[in-house]
Amino acid sequence: MFAFGTSERAHADQMLYGILNAACDASRGNPPSEQDINQVLAAVAGVGAKDEIEGMLATQMVATHTAIITTLHRQKQSETLLERERYGNLAVKLLRTFAAQVKALQRHRGKGQQHIRVEHVDVHAGGQAIVGAVTAGEGGKEKSDEQVLHHQKLPMNRAPQCGARTRSRKPCQSPAVRGKRRCRMHGGAAGSGAPLGNKNAFRHGHYSAEAIARRRELSELIRLARDTLAELE
Repeated sequence: MFAFGTSERAHADQMLYGILNAACDASRGNPPSEQDINQVLAAVAGVGAKDEIEGMLATQMVATHTAIITTLHRQKQSETLLERERYGNLAVKLLRTFAAQVKALQRHRGKGQQHIRVEHVDVHAGGQAIVGAVTAGEGGKEKSDEQVLHHQKLPMNRAPQCGARTRSRKPCQSPAVRGKRRCRMHGGAAGSGAPLGNKNAFRHGHYSAEAIARRRELSELIRLARDTLAELE
């Protein structure tokens, strides 16, 4: 019963019956052998279940592992490409399921982690101490609250943000150029923006009243020509 992490005989019998049906090729007329039963129990006991939940996870993991090995063996013996693809896809799903079961077992075992709180710290001459929460940063390095606060006080972080609308319709988070309201990508850099002088007032005249009237006259002439051609035909 210790293999399933329980002291209840009924629960252990249920787990044993389920793992034998899932992990052993047996039937009523051909029950599993003693060797098969010992192998399955050894695999479940190797997980080291501490309670009933871990025992159920251990049982599921052994059954899933057995299904993975069987599927890979059948995929290897398949003669057609369709059979190999089917068994290959099934094996991938079972491998993902097994990985999820391992993570679930790790999360369940980590629920009782102890946290030590230090109320008093003695620092001797020449030593340094960090008081505050320590969080993991990039590359596995640890960063203290003092380091995070120092990063927040950098001039780049204190500079006003650009705020211009980006392609994703979100405000730009880049710092604005000194003395301007936009960043270097949205018109804040020197020499950017519209050209100086009368070039800003350039008009091509395509939508002027004269151009519109001329296009209307031309359209009317084209319509009359089409009507004339239709009458001649």
